Amino acid sequence: MMMATTKTKRDGSEQVLLGKLILKEKPARKRDRRIDWKFSLETLRLREIEAVIRHRHGNGIPDPEGSDDIETCFAYLRAVAMTPGVQDLRSWAKVWAPWAPESDLEEIAGQRGRRKRMLGADPIAKLLFVTIAERTMLGLKTIGACDLPSEARRKLASTGKRSRDRARQEQKRRAEGRIPRTSYEAASLARLRPWEAEGMSRATWYRAQRETGPSRVEVIGKGDTPVSEQTKPQPVQRIIGQSRVAGLVEGLGDDPPAELQEAGPHGSCDSEKERAA
Repeated sequence: MMMATTKTKRDGSEQVLLGKLILKEKPARKRDRRIDWKFSLETLRLREIEAVIRHRHGNGIPDPEGSDDIETCFAYLRAVAMTPGVQDLRSWAKVWAPWAPESDLEEIAGQRGRRKRMLGADPIAKLLFVTIAERTMLGLKTIGACDLPSEARRKLASTGKRSRDRARQEQKRRAEGRIPRTSYEAASLARLRPWEAEGMSRATWYRAQRETGPSRVEVIGKGDTPVSEQTKPQPVQRIIGQSRVAGLVEGLGDDPPAELQEAGPHGSCDSEKERAA
């Protein structure tokens, strides 16, 4: 009997198959999975430009006609035009600057030329007049600050990180029940100096407070043997053998001299002669 199988595609759609017959289909999901989404620095820059506009003007760039903010309002359009590869300037301006004339949009879009990369953090900050206070408040990452260079921002960020780390470690120590160092030092003997109140030196006061008795002496008897066993008389032969090993006694030993010994057979020939004899 043929069994139905389920086939899942990459876009999320599913098919229930009986052989080659499609019994049931499930359409693709409406939104891509998180794994299919790729981070884009240009898209983040565009979202941050929109965050600056929303913070300053609300939900769109106001019409600068009849005011002195013409350059400021058109600066947002230039910033978007200098962010290639995310969105067309005309379609973006329909939402954020519907008042912008088509001719001006074409002129601004043409200024981008053949740029393949977006403006740096500091140039875009100077174009939009983003200060360090506004950058910090909005949490901007791709836009710098017009009143603080990048090197100074790195030092400021490093200082802020050290302050946060110290605060986190302080909170951890308080949670563990440790007292602050200032409180510990305030109650320490070095700060109170009680020996001065008693009219004695510091060393004398410590000796009076911390008087100790004689230290305990422990005798380890492992490996010790009674004296009687060491003084027991030993055989003469054993004493001579021990002396010879130590190199204290020289002599013939237990074996006769070499010239009185018969040489042992060496090799197969000697053994054969011995058997023949």
